[in-house]
Amino acid sequence: MILYISNFEEETEVRTEITPGVNLTVTPNKQFKTTRIAIALIEPLDSKVLTKRMLLANVLEAASAHFPTQKAVAEKLSKMYGAGFGITVERRGNVHIMNCVFDSVNERYLADEENLFDEAFAFLKQCLFAPLVFNDAFEQETFERQKKNLGFYMQSVKDDKQLYAALSLQKNYFTDEAQRVPSFGTYEQLEKITSKELYDYYLECIAKDQIEIVVSGNVDVKECETLARELPFSKRNSFEGQLFYTQDLQMEVNEENEHQAVVQGKLDLAYNLPIFYREKGYYAALIFNGIFGGLPLSKLFMNVREKSSLAYYANSSYDSFRGFVSVQAGIQPKNKMAVQEIITKQLEDIKNGEILQNEFQDTKKALKNSFLSRLDSPTNNLDQALINILMKRNVSVQEWLQDLDAVSLDDVVEAAQKTKLQSIYFLDGEVN
Repeated sequence: MILYISNFEEETEVRTEITPGVNLTVTPNKQFKTTRIAIALIEPLDSKVLTKRMLLANVLEAASAHFPTQKAVAEKLSKMYGAGFGITVERRGNVHIMNCVFDSVNERYLADEENLFDEAFAFLKQCLFAPLVFNDAFEQETFERQKKNLGFYMQSVKDDKQLYAALSLQKNYFTDEAQRVPSFGTYEQLEKITSKELYDYYLECIAKDQIEIVVSGNVDVKECETLARELPFSKRNSFEGQLFYTQDLQMEVNEENEHQAVVQGKLDLAYNLPIFYREKGYYAALIFNGIFGGLPLSKLFMNVREKSSLAYYANSSYDSFRGFVSVQAGIQPKNKMAVQEIITKQLEDIKNGEILQNEFQDTKKALKNSFLSRLDSPTNNLDQALINILMKRNVSVQEWLQDLDAVSLDDVVEAAQKTKLQSIYFLDGEVN
């Protein structure tokens, strides 16, 4: 059953229901000489299974019954003209996405006739539906290797102080456990997972997760549908919950200071900004964040780093699916109060409308250029397709540019005024 056909610029996007809860979206695109197939497994965010989903992604990527070693997987991809394959996880607001992505050269551009597209679907089917299993559990050696590798990564986070500080701020700011923990889970959960338990969870995911198959490239829609129907997904429910995560304002700013033997301190701040993706005020919030700290010539960069020379880096980011803005600054620990005061002043200046016309226009221009450049990225196009699916609405390039252009200075000020400081995390070099 075709759910919709929409025109995105010159391309026609077709979305088809394969079976309830399993959908195919095809965007025929002659811009790239590659074909991308993605199979996304989507479920409501749950802190109890984040670690399992990360480990499961690694185990499924590493081996299958048909390709029982990573070397065998690599050899198969090499024979398919250097195809790429990977499984990633991400959190989007209140959902968690496990994304199986296959990239290959489009067979139309090969000198020899090859059924590379059919082979790509067959490869994904083998990886997802024929995992390497013995006695109703993932093969122990592969499982233990991937578990060990994930554990090493989790423990290495503390050595990347910028990432460590960002995750610590997240833990400090959010009140919901599923938002507080990293999207890749926790080491404490990882230690307890067995190969049998992970295999049981795999069966649950394959049976219950919403499935979104997305194909882009110079492809035939009917052929895509035929191949998608050969994937033995059963019917299931689609996600119908609230996509955006919302959190009540806290009356007091929550502040945490941590002491480690570091030379460069990390000052991270979290702000509540209840403006969400494509909702009223969204484009104004994008411009606000760009002026504040999201772009190279932002107020934070110019005033904290360049003019005052008080930071190695200073920037902001805006998460429109969770309604919050974070600021990150690498500083000398002794300069903490001075830097915090300058950050506060930059935000207050924007709230008071102290924005130069060239700041406003240059930020709009930079956001437009960034948006247009991402259209040349197959990865971005896949991400955008998934967002459109979750939002149940597409936005054309023209509509996006027009909505950004329509934002006034007053709109930006209004967005800034909704931004409230909630949490401060500071990692300094003092060891008690």
